[in-house]
Amino acid sequence: MRTLLLLALGLSTLLSGLAQKPHRCKSPPYLEGKLTAIFPEGKTMVFEQFYYDAFEQRIRVIAAGQESNHSLHVDILMLFRERVYYEINYQNQSCVKMPLSAAFIPIEIPYDAQHNAQFVLGTLSAPGQGLLVNDWVGFIPEYQAKYSMSVTEFGCIPITFLYHIEKMGHVLSSFYDIVVGIENPEVFVPPAFCGSAKLVEQTDGKAADFFTALNSN
Repeated sequence: MRTLLLLALGLSTLLSGLAQKPHRCKSPPYLEGKLTAIFPEGKTMVFEQFYYDAFEQRIRVIAAGQESNHSLHVDILMLFRERVYYEINYQNQSCVKMPLSAAFIPIEIPYDAQHNAQFVLGTLSAPGQGLLVNDWVGFIPEYQAKYSMSVTEFGCIPITFLYHIEKMGHVLSSFYDIVVGIENPEVFVPPAFCGSAKLVEQTDGKAADFFTALNSN
């Protein structure tokens, strides 16, 4: 009897969540975890460890993946307030420092986003077996990108982001193993060997933003 009562209460909680009107949300300011990114025409698939700091506007991405028949490894540190970007190579103890022209865009549902759908990942057949998710669509002028963003109803944790970027194509990111908080803030500090790196002016449009940085290596 008690088990049936708990089951009923769990289902009631989930169903009441479904009945509520979805609201625009902002993800926690500190996140770390993993994501898989697929770039236009399957050109590049990367499996990344990422670190996200919305307060100081910093992103660190350590990625390994496959492009055509070649493997790739990327270690990127983006400091948006300082408007600089680092390509870090620990193996060679080298660092390339470049300007970062893009504005920082936090992980949040934009104010002008339109709610597209609410759905459950998994099942509502039993408590703890389903995840309530909202999908939002819209346009980001900074990237000239149409988007579809799926985030959890509770916590606003990112699930999948799909962008269609002009002159680039589709970029799909799937998030998993997310942790709220940053275990080691030192990930946002350039290594000592980057101290002597001089700013390299961009001449080819490389690394203008998060997407082109990952897709240009």
